[in-house]
Amino acid sequence: MFIHIGNNVLISDRKCVGIFNTETLKQSDDNNWIFNKINEDEKLIVIDVKNNITGTRVSPFTVIKRKAINEDEIVWSRDND
Repeated sequence: MFIHIGNNVLISDRKCVGIFNTETLKQSDDNNWIFNKINEDEKLIVIDVKNNITGTRVSPFTVIKRKAINEDEIVWSRDND
């Protein structure tokens, strides 16, 4: 299955190590190496098994609210409740 993280970017759930809120990561100086690899306006980053970093301007809370329309599909949508 794939996770849509915004900006037409899909991440494989098999390769994803974690999805992180950049505001939370900024609270520790140990994470400064991450911010050299993304733009300042990005709110969410994904780290994969090869330590590739992908950032988007979509809020991590928006990604959390998304759910699969059909488990066999790779299309994700926000719950409209």
